[in-house]
Amino acid sequence: MIKKICCWCIILVMMCFTFPMSGSAKTVRDLMDELNALEAQNNQNQQDKALTQDQINQTNENINNINETISKAKEEIETLSVEIEELNQDIEEKDEEIKKLMNFLQISNGENAYLEYAFGAKDFTDFIYRMAISEQLASYNNNLMTDYNQMIVDNKEKQQELKEQQVVLNDQKEKLNTELAKLGEKMSNLTSTSITLAEDIQLQKEIVQMYKDLGCKDDDDIDVCGRNMLPPGTSFLRPMVAGYVTSEWGSRWGTLHEGIDMSNEETSNIPVYSSAVGIVAAIRTRQPCGGNMVLVHHNINGKTYTAMYAHLRTITVSKGQRVTQNTQIGTMGGDPNIETFDSCSTGPHLHFTISTGLYATDYSSWDTLIDRSINPRSVCNFPSLGVTFYNRSVKY
Repeated sequence: MIKKICCWCIILVMMCFTFPMSGSAKTVRDLMDELNALEAQNNQNQQDKALTQDQINQTNENINNINETISKAKEEIETLSVEIEELNQDIEEKDEEIKKLMNFLQISNGENAYLEYAFGAKDFTDFIYRMAISEQLASYNNNLMTDYNQMIVDNKEKQQELKEQQVVLNDQKEKLNTELAKLGEKMSNLTSTSITLAEDIQLQKEIVQMYKDLGCKDDDDIDVCGRNMLPPGTSFLRPMVAGYVTSEWGSRWGTLHEGIDMSNEETSNIPVYSSAVGIVAAIRTRQPCGGNMVLVHHNINGKTYTAMYAHLRTITVSKGQRVTQNTQIGTMGGDPNIETFDSCSTGPHLHFTISTGLYATDYSSWDTLIDRSINPRSVCNFPSLGVTFYNRSVKY
């Protein structure tokens, strides 16, 4: 009897160690509930997106109007500049005429010079002639001075108008910058990789289906029914045989760069390998920010991770496939002249992200995957920025 009791005690103890406690267990049903919550969020986001798009359209219209105003202001400034130049030329010419006239008549004291000229006539006929000339010259001189002074006034007015136009132009530029800033706030900040919420939901569905394909029922603990799914590993290796780091993990251009970028002098047919043993959790192709991407679940020394390989030219694995460190998952891409659909890449390279936990299993959003990214250097050895490595394992 005592032996039977002992046996039952041993069995109960083993069951406690073998199966997770129900309070912490996560089931397929839990994943489906998270999926439903994501779909509800997506519906709300679609409504918000429609409203935001209207605001963006209005902002773009405002920007176009400001650009037109700036263009017209520039044309007016060019016209005013030409007019001012012409006025300055006319003023110089009129000034020269006045100097010649003053020199000719030897004007020294108002109208007296004209009288002296008239009284200097030799006879009456000459006097009448000289008086007529003096009157004409005096009238011409007065008109000339009036025109001269008016040109100066016009010149000053044009110069003031030019200054006011320049103020308007600067104000319009400031408004344009403000509108652009508002538009930037409404637009999503591009990271090296991103997917839409709809894509996120689709990934959730695929991973839920993967657990079901493994035989998991709705209320089964996925840590139990899927325990044979994720092979254990001990380390991460560099995902390329040769290359160099081109960009680090961390803050970049005001946002998080959630991985390490690496490239190679050769830009074609560069193989990319799984950094550790694991299983391909998701594949996405022709994404507008990330291009062709592969996500792999890993269990390294008892800790779970999700590794992402982005900007691939080709993908050579399939969803649900078990991989080792010798499994080629694709080739390096990211060339904007070839992967024209990938707007977040400026040159051939591989983007390598490592996040803690299993994406779409431990958490259920792409944003969380990005937030949980860690510096790949903390678990995988890389040489310093720009230093070339020639194998996958030598430490630097």
